[in-house]
Amino acid sequence: MDKIDRIEKSTQMLDRILEYIAVFCLILSVVLSIFSITMRNFFNLSYGIVEELTRFFIIYGVFSYIGPLIKKNEHIKMDLIQKIIKARWKNIINLIISIILFCSFAFLLWNSIQWVYSLLQMRLKTSTGTMLMFVPTLAIPIGMLFGCVYSFIEIIKDTYKIKLINKEH
Repeated sequence: MDKIDRIEKSTQMLDRILEYIAVFCLILSVVLSIFSITMRNFFNLSYGIVEELTRFFIIYGVFSYIGPLIKKNEHIKMDLIQKIIKARWKNIINLIISIILFCSFAFLLWNSIQWVYSLLQMRLKTSTGTMLMFVPTLAIPIGMLFGCVYSFIEIIKDTYKIKLINKEH
């Protein structure tokens, strides 16, 4: 269990930073929304860039917190099976899920990098025409990178857990 605890502690600082980034982005999104609504209703002014930034901060907030959610075991899985099976099989299924997650995130990371790169080359702009499209879409490869890192850490932890159960029996 000592190795698993060290692995858990190794990402605590990153977890906290990503949590702060996610919360900051979501709060900023709410503040910008309130600003936009106030300007539109009371001063009859509407800024498209503010509305775009609101959406982009939500996207960045969500994608930045993918990794810590994986660590907290809050990703999509079937809880019913987890409740029925024994501890050894539970760890094996968790390992399989972690491997599938890692492969999925790696695939999505590679493709999102290609997409962002193509948007950058085309110099495509967002719907308001004020921002290059690669800026908001950069959130996707960043989120997928964190997903890869955290799912790989889960693979290591699940492997250690399986080894510990095998030693006990």
